[in-house]
Amino acid sequence: MKILFVLKERFYSKNNSYGLINSSKQVADYLESIGNECKIAQVVDGNAIDKEIHDYKPELVIIEALWVTGHKLKELIEIKRYKHIKWVVRIHSDIGFLAAETMAMKYINDYIELDKENLFISMNNAAFNHHVSNALDYDFVYLPNVITIKHDRCETIHMKNHIDVACFGSLRILKNQCYQALCAMEMAKRLNKKLKFHITVDIEITEAHTNSVYKNLQEIFKNSEHELIEHRWLENDEFQKLIKHMDIGMQLSYTESFNIVAADFVNANVPIVVSEAIRWMPFALKTSTIEYEKTIKKLIYIYRLRKCTFLIKWMKKNLIQYNKLAKIKWFKFIKNL
Repeated sequence: MKILFVLKERFYSKNNSYGLINSSKQVADYLESIGNECKIAQVVDGNAIDKEIHDYKPELVIIEALWVTGHKLKELIEIKRYKHIKWVVRIHSDIGFLAAETMAMKYINDYIELDKENLFISMNNAAFNHHVSNALDYDFVYLPNVITIKHDRCETIHMKNHIDVACFGSLRILKNQCYQALCAMEMAKRLNKKLKFHITVDIEITEAHTNSVYKNLQEIFKNSEHELIEHRWLENDEFQKLIKHMDIGMQLSYTESFNIVAADFVNANVPIVVSEAIRWMPFALKTSTIEYEKTIKKLIYIYRLRKCTFLIKWMKKNLIQYNKLAKIKWFKFIKNL
């Protein structure tokens, strides 16, 4: 089957890397490994989708995230020369992030109202897929992320007088980065070390300098002995090399549907402390999104065990199990089209 993944072009994706790109690439890699042909296309808007379909001639089109209007999707589906095509709109957010987007639920309802047999609306989180299906009385399709799992050896610990803590990903309020920065600073203080707190931001983007999370992170570190370090968006291989220089990661989001960054840390054999929202991670690496003392103690605990073979194997075992089930879901979906 020829499969076309369609993403909206992001102005900060000069390095051709951001969450949806990384998700699409890894799903595409798996689908190609079982005999399909895939292409990932970034387009400026919904009007550019037609050209990509015309040029590639896919049998399945997967639109990543909510950005194509119901009107435009109806227009595309009803083009006579595309009547053989199956369509998927794949949603990567749980209700927390959807609630922060004014038009998110309207887009979903608009898709449902199209009532097209060749259109599948998909959530990438099993629990949310189940509950939203019941709430809206519609059979959403669960199509999870698939991760390319690596089996690199653990790096040797090098003693240093600072701690590298990474809190990578989009700077969003629901990602809870400011809370994580404060907890990491207190951890470093108790360990008598300087903190280097690493974030992802494209410093050439005007929006980054008006982003409330980014501006507040700058102020938190402004008069501190600790350091805020900014990184550009990187290709996944480069990103995992960067991760290997970190001591621990943090992803204490209030809400998540999967979290690619956490999977990247597992692949790089670097422990990452996460919130309960990242369900597939071991409970030993989960902590509170609001209780400072609990989080600080967990950070110190994981930092001290950061090269523990058992901890690394536990993380990877959970990811492998998640991945096994994800591949089965995709295999069955493609087979039954």
